[in-house]
Amino acid sequence: MAPPPATSRFLLLPPRPAASRGISGQPPPSPHAAAPTSTPQAFHAHLASLAAPSRAAHPATLRSILAALSRARAAGLPLLPATRVLAASALLRHGRLPDALAHFGLVPDSAALPAPLCNSLLAALASSGSLVSARKVFDRMIGRAVELDTVGFGVFVKNVGRRHGLAEVLRLVQAVRHQGDRVDRSVVAVMVADGLCREGRIEDAWQALEDMRFQGWKPDFVAYRVVSEAFREAGRTEEEGRILKQKRKLGVAPRKEDYREFMFALLSSRQIGEAKEIAEAIVLGDFPINDDVLNALICSVSEIDVDAAVMFCKFMIGKERFPSSDMLIHLCESLCTNGKGDDMWEFFRVLLDKGYCTDVRDYHLVVSFLGKAGKVREAYDVLKEVKRKRLEPDISSYNSLMESLCRKNLLRPAKKLWDEMFTSGCSPNLQTYNILITKFAEINESEQAQQLFDRMFQKGVSPDVTTYTSVINMLCQEKKYEQAVEIFTKCVVQDTEVASSVLTVFILALCKQGNFKGALSVLSCIPSNVESVNSHVILLKCLIDVGEVDLAIEHIKSIRSNFSSSFQNIINELMASLSTSASLQPVTRPKCVGKVEEEAEERQESLVQCRELGVFLRPGRPIQERPHPNFVSFFYQQILNFFLFGGFI
Repeated sequence: MAPPPATSRFLLLPPRPAASRGISGQPPPSPHAAAPTSTPQAFHAHLASLAAPSRAAHPATLRSILAALSRARAAGLPLLPATRVLAASALLRHGRLPDALAHFGLVPDSAALPAPLCNSLLAALASSGSLVSARKVFDRMIGRAVELDTVGFGVFVKNVGRRHGLAEVLRLVQAVRHQGDRVDRSVVAVMVADGLCREGRIEDAWQALEDMRFQGWKPDFVAYRVVSEAFREAGRTEEEGRILKQKRKLGVAPRKEDYREFMFALLSSRQIGEAKEIAEAIVLGDFPINDDVLNALICSVSEIDVDAAVMFCKFMIGKERFPSSDMLIHLCESLCTNGKGDDMWEFFRVLLDKGYCTDVRDYHLVVSFLGKAGKVREAYDVLKEVKRKRLEPDISSYNSLMESLCRKNLLRPAKKLWDEMFTSGCSPNLQTYNILITKFAEINESEQAQQLFDRMFQKGVSPDVTTYTSVINMLCQEKKYEQAVEIFTKCVVQDTEVASSVLTVFILALCKQGNFKGALSVLSCIPSNVESVNSHVILLKCLIDVGEVDLAIEHIKSIRSNFSSSFQNIINELMASLSTSASLQPVTRPKCVGKVEEEAEERQESLVQCRELGVFLRPGRPIQERPHPNFVSFFYQQILNFFLFGGFI
């Protein structure tokens, strides 16, 4: 028996960030894992597991779905109608509108069409400008008596009106007369009027309200206000007055809960642009709107139109209502991305004046985002306000401001802030030290960086990878190799796992300075519990790149003697590294006929040396001796030439 069609509306909801939803650590199956193709039912179950809403936010989910569908197509597996519906819903949720439409089109007429999918697809096509495809979906819904909802029909008819005008709007309104029980007709009237007015069709918008009212669609105060405002902006005050009279006589009061439900439905369907336009009509008309709607709206709208999001936020604050922390974070991140620090400070100042900040956590949010936006003076003023209120500033606030000062190269204020932290009784943490040490290392202030590094140990703050790599890189650039070795030795004593990461950076820094002997010396003394495979590979590749073949061979011998357990892994990693190197292109070296025999002897000698070194093509398989130049694949021949000849043959 075939699985029932997937009709749950949750299949159509967009993915939300994993952090906000607390998704478990279960990743979706690998996109390369074989999908069951034995039966259509088995494949449907497999696809349903991939398309589960709990997996929607994982970055590999869409790849897994596309790969599974591709394999089913390649295997010639017939898909159930319910599978087509499921695929269309999942692909639409991930923004793959053409693919979703293709699967929807393959659902046979004999199968049930779920209303949530049809309405979401209708809205998505209409808002994207694909009105021809949207009309086909609409006609199919009408022919199959699929129930329309406010989002699906509202977005569709609004965009049809913007492109084709009033006559086509009225034909659509007539077509849904007996099929629109779930359509909020007052809300749709607002959408039609707003769409027509945005295209300058203000006479059509007025006429639309009249005709829709006669057909029982009951335009509310929001719709009349949209049209009257359009006439006012056009300088046609007489018509504006007549419409306002009609509003008072014929309009109905907007129902806040209806708009609340509709706005959340738009946001869930990722119709953010449509939600923004309806919200503008409500907010600019000073109509009531719930706080939870505004918070959700601003979070979403800030992704596409940060100026509109700021306007909604100011409206909220003007009503003596405070935004949620999540909303404020989303909005501030968008403002930082768009370089609108002045706008951020403007509404932060209003929030502060109105008493938004009640504890250190609220102040930290303000300080951190002002710093991120480069408004360091303003951030410092807020920090002083915290002290005036006899609150203890959080170390996170100091760190945010410190990082901003260093980013803008304001080192004198940064040092002053450092001193101020101590006088305030706020002890620096690891992040504080890292911010300053990284900056001092960047500008080659080695003495101050080392003073801070030493102070960390005195204060019992353990350095991490960032600390060690900043200091070691700086010392290598200044050719203070002995001091760098001393620092690395402290790292090994502190934490071997940290030392493994730092070692790679240390070897690379030494190689960049051409200190290959120093790098060889460091690696020769590494304890066995410090992972060093990558570091050996980096050093060998650097030696090969600069033609230090003798040192490379000696180091391979040393690895075989002192790191025998890692020897084969190092060789394999080196081969893989060289095989993907951009410099490994076939190069033909000019040859003289008289040198052919000499080169053949060199190749034979190279085989002997490789056998002595224990170089294997694969684990357990030594290189075979063959005198012919093609005794091994081109790739391995290149490696042999690198090891032994210092170039290509």
